[in-house]
Amino acid sequence: MRTLLVLSLSAVLLASCSTPAPAPDLAKIRAEVEALTAKAMADLNAGTMDTTMSQYVDEAVSMPNNAPMLKGKEAIKAHYGQMMAMGIKLSDVKFTTVDGSAGGQYVYEIGTYMMTINIPNMAAMTDQGKYLTVYERTADGALK
Repeated sequence: MRTLLVLSLSAVLLASCSTPAPAPDLAKIRAEVEALTAKAMADLNAGTMDTTMSQYVDEAVSMPNNAPMLKGKEAIKAHYGQMMAMGIKLSDVKFTTVDGSAGGQYVYEIGTYMMTINIPNMAAMTDQGKYLTVYERTADGALK
């Protein structure tokens, strides 16, 4: 019994001595995130979504204001495609990263946005708010 107790305690001790994972390079990750948000701003200001949509994983989820939750890359692309087909244009789009962190294969970004929404036959409207983006580090090392 005593031998079993000593072996059990030894196993617990050895398991707790594992080397912790290296701390993520937050400056590098922030630069990656800011590059992705810059691409999204450029796409939205240009009225396209191709570059931005290529950055989404297939199982992405979007929660647009005043609309149902969109599940899947194709649903997100269709939603924004419909808006563009109706003549709705965004301009002066600005995303600002406020905070973020990383752990394992995930990175999250908290930010604010401001944009002008242009709808045919209506006065332009300014919209501002907040967002949360969760990125996943894919097998090729990219954030999506």
